[in-house]
Amino acid sequence: MFSFFNELMGKVKALSQRVDAYQTVMVGDYLLYVEGFKSLMTLSCETIVFKVKNAVLTVSGQNLAIKEMSSGTITISGKIDRVERV
Repeated sequence: MFSFFNELMGKVKALSQRVDAYQTVMVGDYLLYVEGFKSLMTLSCETIVFKVKNAVLTVSGQNLAIKEMSSGTITISGKIDRVERV
């Protein structure tokens, strides 16, 4: 039996799962912008580890630095070799 309410709730649930995800934009190999930033876990010149919505990201490279950090976003600069979802 068709239920408009159940179908609507399924669509809302699918949409909310996408909204809770994080987004990344990488410019070349020197700038990484991340939306969905939650907290910083590790910070060094070679590794930055931080929590995002539904995951943990590890950024590896050389001369890494946090260029900008605000509520929900982080921008990392330096020679970025690898971005891993843990």
